[in-house]
Amino acid sequence: MRSVFIGTPAFLGRVDSETRCAFWAEEPVDHDFDQDRLIAVDLARTPSAAAAKEIGWDEVQVDDCFAGPNGFARGSTLGPAWPELTLSASIYLEQNYRQALPAGLRPACPPPAMEGSGYECMSVVYWPHLADPRAGRRYAGHHAVVTDERDTIARLEVYPPGTSLRSGAQPVTMWIDLASAEQCDAGPQSLTVIGVGDAPKAGPVFLICGQLEEP
Repeated sequence: MRSVFIGTPAFLGRVDSETRCAFWAEEPVDHDFDQDRLIAVDLARTPSAAAAKEIGWDEVQVDDCFAGPNGFARGSTLGPAWPELTLSASIYLEQNYRQALPAGLRPACPPPAMEGSGYECMSVVYWPHLADPRAGRRYAGHHAVVTDERDTIARLEVYPPGTSLRSGAQPVTMWIDLASAEQCDAGPQSLTVIGVGDAPKAGPVFLICGQLEEP
């Protein structure tokens, strides 16, 4: 079992409590701060709260804010209180919560200004305590091209998320074991599509980006 998240730009439009707020997914100046376009979320309904059994996994609305491999903040970085009053940042909506929004409120995937495919603004966290090597691990979607392979290990050209369709975008070359859950989403029903052998040679790869912190 897992929680899949879809990222969107977020502009803070209303603060309802320390953790509850509403945001616009598009620049509010463009629609004259239309209150009917606000999307309400509770930033406390996260995977870490579910792991702590404060809420059920089916109650998760957004991803946590967490430190990625490079030390920078990843996940949902908008917040009325944490880490400070952030007026414009990003929100990663849980896919079922996003899908339940009225069609007119549902943020576009990918966002209009993004120069990449939809999976480049997606992430996934596998629930802890599963009989799966991915349990508790976080992965982020990237576009990649396989340029060489050795058994399950492949040399990839990996594009920074949101850049794969940009003219002149420069990928990063790396070797990845596409069968290793320590490096990418690998296993049954994986979100990673590219692979060795007969698998596609260009498309999504979900690379490790962190570990769900348990209480």
